Amino acid sequence: MLFAFALSLVAVSQLMLSGAANANVSASLHELPWTGEVGVSQSPKCASISPGYACTEGGYAAWLTHPSGWAWSDYGGSYPSHNAYGPHNCTLYVAYLLQESGISLTWSANAFAWASTAASNGAVVNQIPSVGSVAQWNSDHIAFVDAVTPNYIVITSDNFQPKGVGTLPGGFSDSFDIARHSPAMPDNFVHFTVPSVPLPAILHAG
Repeated sequence: MLFAFALSLVAVSQLMLSGAANANVSASLHELPWTGEVGVSQSPKCASISPGYACTEGGYAAWLTHPSGWAWSDYGGSYPSHNAYGPHNCTLYVAYLLQESGISLTWSANAFAWASTAASNGAVVNQIPSVGSVAQWNSDHIAFVDAVTPNYIVITSDNFQPKGVGTLPGGFSDSFDIARHSPAMPDNFVHFTVPSVPLPAILHAG
């Protein structure tokens, strides 16, 4: 319920953002978020980095048992890394959450190109975080923005990790609080318009 409510706010914030700032894709190269970085801490919503999906939102783990839709077609299959829990990839997780909110993208891209590709396809891109936006780092990572405060943002992501590495081989999920002053603040935020629910559907739902 909270997830659906948060996404419903994106349509409102989209109108505000489109008037507040034009598409502005930054080419900066900020640090990636991790617990050793200045201004980055483990989010209270997730006790620690997880080799499974403990840090993810919106039924992602259940969906991965029978994945479907454009999110899987564009970012699943052989693209993610895999461990005993299943596939892991930052683009797959974000694509799933967008798909669940009713958004269908006509393009696909590596994480480092998400901001520029989204902007060229009509999305608002700037350096203003909002709940439900996609945080993007030009060093090749994206995450979902779960919360925004005056002092920090909260992001959740799934992560590709090669099998041969010593730490969490095959992938992991995480959630961080990132301070506004942190060198790991995202380079860009991508804002998509969530399809509105027709009024008759709302009336019948009640």
